[in-house]
Amino acid sequence: MPRQPTMEDVARAAGVSRSTVSRVFQNDGERVSPDTLIAVHEAATRLGYVHNLVASGLAMRHGRQLGLLIRDGTNPAYGHLLSETNRAVERAGRTLISVTASRHDYGTAEVAGLRRLLGQRVAGVFVGTGVTAAEDLVETVTSVPLMIVGRPNEHPRIESISYDERAHGRAVADEIAAHGHRRVVVLTAPLLYSRVFDLRIRSLVERCAELGIATLPVDLLPVEQGVVRALDAAREERASCIVCPVDYVALDLLRAAAARGVRIPEDVSTLGFDGLGDGLDLVGLATVRLPVEEVAARAVERMEELLVAAQDDPEGPLAAAPPPAQHTLVEGELVPGRTLGPVPAHLRS
Repeated sequence: MPRQPTMEDVARAAGVSRSTVSRVFQNDGERVSPDTLIAVHEAATRLGYVHNLVASGLAMRHGRQLGLLIRDGTNPAYGHLLSETNRAVERAGRTLISVTASRHDYGTAEVAGLRRLLGQRVAGVFVGTGVTAAEDLVETVTSVPLMIVGRPNEHPRIESISYDERAHGRAVADEIAAHGHRRVVVLTAPLLYSRVFDLRIRSLVERCAELGIATLPVDLLPVEQGVVRALDAAREERASCIVCPVDYVALDLLRAAAARGVRIPEDVSTLGFDGLGDGLDLVGLATVRLPVEEVAARAVERMEELLVAAQDDPEGPLAAAPPPAQHTLVEGELVPGRTLGPVPAHLRS
């Protein structure tokens, strides 16, 4: 079996020193002429040389790599967050390493994923998940700057740039009220399943109470059964609207309604949250669109500030008396859709 080409092999093939090759791959070609840069990359491609980022130490604390822990890449909200964070990181002249935790895991895979990222010696870590408690994050990540992205957070030692889910829940309640609905089914999930879902629905329920709207909680899990229970509850309790904590649940509700001959919104209205899946405009789903691009850009910008501060702080970003963490909330946009209509005539009595 032929051996893997080394940095020395590339140097010989390009007619340069090993240190020049090292500067090309470890320092983004700093202090290397364009002709030499091309020669080294051509030699590396010809030999099949793949640079080992970890062995080189490129991913050390003051290196160029950042880590992102993401949850359930099949969920459009997380997929968009990964994509937009990667774009923002590249604009900052860095690279992104990501680890995806299971959608159905209740936190252990997220902690393991964080440890894998730290093992890659990233300069800083973004956490874009909705499960692991902030206290557990603090205990796991102590050596590099840590930031929660997307999920609301108030922990005094963890920075965050997040979607304003409390405002989103209240905005949906206001929209429901504007359409005349007075009895609403809300699909709920345990806190451990999603802190984001919990905050959205709690905020909506609180606002509905202020507006005099009755809310009827229905267990979401498992989703396939939860949406059926919601349709049954709406019929039995004469509720005119069903609120889903996320768009993919709302789509499952639409499928279940179609299978039962329930018309949306003629028989019952529905809404979701996220607003990021392909084709939602064709479906006409009423939802809240998350400001993913803005959140990702602001998170990377703030991480750069934390990294500069960390270089000047020998005790690290989580020292005994660090400055208060910044918590920034960014509000999304309510998207009207055909799935939210007026109260059906037979329920207006």
